[in-house]
Amino acid sequence: GQVEDTVFPLKLKAIILDIIHDIDVLNQLKQNQVNSTKEWYWHKQLRYYHEDGKCVLRMCDAENKYTYEYQGNDPKLVHTPLTDKCYLTLTQGLHLGYGGNPYGPAGTGKTESVKALGQALARQVLVFNCDEGIDFKSMGRIFTGLVKCGAWGCFDEFNRLEPEVLSAVSQQIQTIQAALKEKRSELNLLGKVIEVNANSGIFVTLNPAGKGYGGRSELPDNLKQLFRSVAMSAPDNALIAEVILYAEGYKHANIVGTKVVELFTLSKQLLSKQQHYDWGLRALK
Repeated sequence: GQVEDTVFPLKLKAIILDIIHDIDVLNQLKQNQVNSTKEWYWHKQLRYYHEDGKCVLRMCDAENKYTYEYQGNDPKLVHTPLTDKCYLTLTQGLHLGYGGNPYGPAGTGKTESVKALGQALARQVLVFNCDEGIDFKSMGRIFTGLVKCGAWGCFDEFNRLEPEVLSAVSQQIQTIQAALKEKRSELNLLGKVIEVNANSGIFVTLNPAGKGYGGRSELPDNLKQLFRSVAMSAPDNALIAEVILYAEGYKHANIVGTKVVELFTLSKQLLSKQQHYDWGLRALK
């Protein structure tokens, strides 16, 4: 029917993106002459295993359960070396009981990378946009929900919160992370005892504090220590454009992709600076 007509192209694009990534991984293994599963280039890939009737994911030292959360046919993220670096940092952070903190300018794929990793692990990822109006009690209620249902919370532009709120929130996050590290079944948050689901995770994304980004403050040191940072600086726009065009059915995606990216780069450099101009990844997609 009509729904199938809409869903089928999405499935097809997702499979094409996966196959392109798989070919890329095989090329990496071939170039580095990998012939053992103990070698680093194999070890650093996100790998799925079926053990004792359950699915687990491994990446380097980290092992995470696949949680079978139904995601629908969400558009997939294009894999680049930057995405792999981000995944590696986030999975190692989770393994050690910490959160993840991708930081960098707008439009570099910080939130999308967290969402894509959650999709790979079949976790529910809830994105919250932080602003000055949120107080520590609201954050506490959000944390309670995340910890009870085993979802991931991605707090966008976390450094827009007021400094006193950040201070109170850091205490709440410390309590949650201590319970996750010690594998406790319950914890005390906002004066209530709540059950802990070991699959929950807290991630924050930051825009640079300072010029061009109003209302951002630096994170206090005690809060920085709770997250594993990963710099999301310059995504490979040419590669992303090429892969997206291949998935859409373009035969000469490498040529067209390069030209589109050049057009966007020139527009960014030569046109006047306006608030409503966006020559980043969002507009490109």
